Amino acid sequence: MRLMKFIISLIITALFVFSIGCESKKQETQNPNLPPQQTLKPPQQQQRVIQKQQNIDPKIAKEVLAVVYENLEATKAEDKERVLATIHKDSPQYSSTLQGLDFVFVNYDLDLNLEKAEVINLLENDAQVYYVQTIKTVAGTGFMDKRDEGIHHLKKDNAEWKIFRTENINTTPLR
Repeated sequence: MRLMKFIISLIITALFVFSIGCESKKQETQNPNLPPQQTLKPPQQQQRVIQKQQNIDPKIAKEVLAVVYENLEATKAEDKERVLATIHKDSPQYSSTLQGLDFVFVNYDLDLNLEKAEVINLLENDAQVYYVQTIKTVAGTGFMDKRDEGIHHLKKDNAEWKIFRTENINTTPLR
């Protein structure tokens, strides 16, 4: 039962803006060819500092964010094909998301809210989006309402931006 609750929690998080909570301890490195960075502090967490690239092209940032918002809307609509269309075909999280979509859509009705989404790094074929989201259960049992913070890593798939993987920074239970 405990394992099932854990799996359900991971799947639900994956559905909302593709964040299944993969804890990634990516070593932060500074590329000397990138423009200067500015610092963002995630709300409710002071241990991790998010570096934001300056001079991000607003037109490309809008394209990147559109993928994140489409993923959210597709999840709210419980449209598996639309959700999968926002995920990179080579994503290491693709298979787990595919396997869990039907189960979550059948067993839960969720209130999803994207509190913040901001492009923090943008290269030619890679982008990072810092996000804060809440997930609340409207119907179904066994899921803990929570606020997640993380970074979506997007890559181009042909000419289209797709979510490649999600790094969960912090999960806070909602009371």
